[in-house]
Amino acid sequence: MFERWSVKITDILEKQGIIQSNSREVYEYGLRQLFMSLLNIVTMLLIGAAMGMIVQTIIFTVSYIPLRSYAGGYHASSPKRCWAVSAIMLFGNLFFLRLFPKKFYVYLTILSLIAGIFIIFLSPVDDANKQLDAKEISVYKLRTILTISIELTILIFLFVKKIWQITIVFEAVWITMLIMLVVGKIKNDIVIKKGKK
Repeated sequence: MFERWSVKITDILEKQGIIQSNSREVYEYGLRQLFMSLLNIVTMLLIGAAMGMIVQTIIFTVSYIPLRSYAGGYHASSPKRCWAVSAIMLFGNLFFLRLFPKKFYVYLTILSLIAGIFIIFLSPVDDANKQLDAKEISVYKLRTILTISIELTILIFLFVKKIWQITIVFEAVWITMLIMLVVGKIKNDIVIKKGKK
């Protein structure tokens, strides 16, 4: 669907003389990415609204995306699968946050801090089909550390102010991110092993 829309809009732009034919592919790709991003945003907001957790959804998404962008992790094999995995992941986290017993909050905090440490050590996890070079690894590692540091500062502030509902959202992000990194590493190992056969 997005493929057809991208082609049609690019056709219109080319016929109007807004773009040149030699840059068609760039515009088609950019439009596909834009449509997928919009679909993801709408899906996230719908899930958040359906669960009565819009604020948590926005905070989860805003804190997860930069960390995910730099730390890497599991990559789905197609945009549709990526959309489905993201939607399921968000729903699972919101469901968890809604049901999480407050009496176990200390354990979640400890687990999330451990997850944060492991994220720093494991990142970045690239895709076996699109590997990072040494310079990119260094840059992405540094950006991951910076992102974790900023989020930790926010987390400490929330903890001191006893804003538990938001604090556990950040903690859920770190635990989810660690899971994505581990799954990404496992997937890469499988792809590399298959490639050697």
